[in-house]
Amino acid sequence: MSSCLCHDPAEAARARASILAWAADHRALVIPAHFGGAGAVEIERNGSRFAVRRA
Repeated sequence: MSSCLCHDPAEAARARASILAWAADHRALVIPAHFGGAGAVEIERNGSRFAVRRA
């Protein structure tokens, strides 16, 4: 999902996928600054997609 602030939506999507893949592979915390709520979350792979890891 891209916003009006993504000047190159295709590159923005690639960058997000790369960051999420790295975070999932390294069990790193991600802090989604543009979304309120959970604060820091852990990401896991869900097939070819990503999901927030549930504890």
